[in-house]
Amino acid sequence: MSARVMDLISTAPDDLPPRYGSDRSPTVIARVVRLVEGGRTLVVSLYGGPPVQVSATSVDWTGAETAHVLLDPDTGRPVHALGPAPTPEQQLPEWTPTPPAAPTQREAVLTPEWVGTWDGTSWSRRGEGGAWQGRTPAGQTLRGLATFGRQAEALGPITITAVTITLRPHPSAAPWSAQIAPATYTDAGPALAGATVSAPIPLAAGRVDVNIARLAGTLTAPGVGLALVGQAYGGIRAGGDSLSVRLTYTTK
Repeated sequence: MSARVMDLISTAPDDLPPRYGSDRSPTVIARVVRLVEGGRTLVVSLYGGPPVQVSATSVDWTGAETAHVLLDPDTGRPVHALGPAPTPEQQLPEWTPTPPAAPTQREAVLTPEWVGTWDGTSWSRRGEGGAWQGRTPAGQTLRGLATFGRQAEALGPITITAVTITLRPHPSAAPWSAQIAPATYTDAGPALAGATVSAPIPLAAGRVDVNIARLAGTLTAPGVGLALVGQAYGGIRAGGDSLSVRLTYTTK
């Protein structure tokens, strides 16, 4: 009897996948998404779910659209492609990737943590305070600076889509133009760090909102504030919403 059994075993093919469910492990028919390394592994989709890469039996997978896939009995996850499967009577659902969500627009307001004016020799809180620029009647050349600490950096990686700064000017005898530039604080005055935006200040203006989108690329760099660097003499108040920066942005 034992010899007959051994004869039967010796004639059983050793390169074919097990019969469907022959070892009581759960199997399913999955859609073949693509072959990897010529069929050493497969990317398959079960029940229209996202593609999963699994090992595969060494058979000819050319043209295979479906496969018998062995599942882990404990987790139900696909673990191995046993072999090509016949096309089922009902078409298997296809996986449709969920389109990425549109970036959400957010807003943040950066308020100055420090405001001062460089008079050529030292930092001061000139007059009524705030930030001043230009040549004074006494011949001093002023440059104002507002710094924002790490407020922009704390927002994380962002893409700025719009940015404005609110200016509340000190009273002046004539219209003037504020020249706004990114800058960092140093003991020798503002160190400029980028392009300049011009902001006309009308006579007796109470509030001026300035589009500074041109400077957006520098505003998230550590330590970068905004300086007044024009030749026309004038000042911007500190406090309240003056010198605050409103950002509209999306996260990366």
